[in-house]
Amino acid sequence: MKGYFRKRGTKWSFTVDLGQDDQGKRKQKTVSGFKTKKEAEKACMDLISQVEKGDYTEPSKVTVGEFFEDWKLTVAKQALKTTTFETYSIIMDTHIIPMIGEKQIQKVTPIQIQRLYTQKTEEGLSSASIRKIHHVLSSSFKYAKKWGLIQKNPIEEAEPPKLTTKERPIWTIDEATRFLSSTEKEPLYIAYLLAIFTGMRMGEILGLRWQAVDFENKALSIQQSLAKTKNGLIFQEPKSKGSKRLISITDDVVQALKKHKLEQSKQKLQLGMSYEYFDLVVCTSLGTPMIPENLRRHYNRMISECGIKKIRFHDLRHTHASIMLQLGEHPKVVSERLGHSRTSVTLDIYSHVIPGIQEKAAENFSHALSKKG
Repeated sequence: MKGYFRKRGTKWSFTVDLGQDDQGKRKQKTVSGFKTKKEAEKACMDLISQVEKGDYTEPSKVTVGEFFEDWKLTVAKQALKTTTFETYSIIMDTHIIPMIGEKQIQKVTPIQIQRLYTQKTEEGLSSASIRKIHHVLSSSFKYAKKWGLIQKNPIEEAEPPKLTTKERPIWTIDEATRFLSSTEKEPLYIAYLLAIFTGMRMGEILGLRWQAVDFENKALSIQQSLAKTKNGLIFQEPKSKGSKRLISITDDVVQALKKHKLEQSKQKLQLGMSYEYFDLVVCTSLGTPMIPENLRRHYNRMISECGIKKIRFHDLRHTHASIMLQLGEHPKVVSERLGHSRTSVTLDIYSHVIPGIQEKAAENFSHALSKKG
């Protein structure tokens, strides 16, 4: 294989034979715009080397938007959870397609991706949100390379902003106790108790079945989560592999669960055939799965009535973790209860709690040694 060189005006170009196409027609590749013949010869040798190694990819005219549609239907929809797939689709439609959707995918450059991140930062998107955009691009573009649509993956050369952790609002032990005391007679009290005492996510609480409650060994088995999709409520796998876990519970939580189950059984008996049994710990008065917004709405109303500092339902999870760390619990134990993939994730999220823990540890160490002296 060799190239043919030609000078047109002040610029050099070269042409390389690439064999035949599916119809038996001769295929050629011409590249132009070189200042000198030497530059053209070097580029020609590089191209021939790629072809001979099987690394050459014929430039594609497929746009980013067209590629995304194919990727969503052939890969993402099969591999991702329904809620994750819907989140990816929203990120694509809202943040990626409007900026680079019309560009040919083989012409997308790292600097264009970097500009996308910069613009989203200027629009006020958090670093965490922009990193999600990066994750969607990274997950999808590796298939563009695998499918031969691009030779190099521009996402690999782009850098999303570093994750900035904000101190999350939480309740103190007194505030958590006041809230639980105020809601003790509410039908959804058990949901609030589980959130504060176990750090479970809302979806995990709403997806918890009685068969996953081990009263004898005082443990909850987290095996599924309830999620709302555009097509309605679904039960799905927990957020990550580490989210499938056993959570130890105390005697007071066991007693609260038994009391709640008894009340639920009475209601089921009263309603008879009208009651739909899903084996759910937290459900509607008819036994059906509860819409997350309804739990969130009741929670917000209870906060207003109690006169306690307003925090999100998800912040009850942060409250559980922060209090455990403040009480001296090992971060690995807290990480396992929360279902984090690594202890480092827990430490990153709750780094604002660590300085206080270190100060207390230093004081305890100094106190212990001074007593020996």
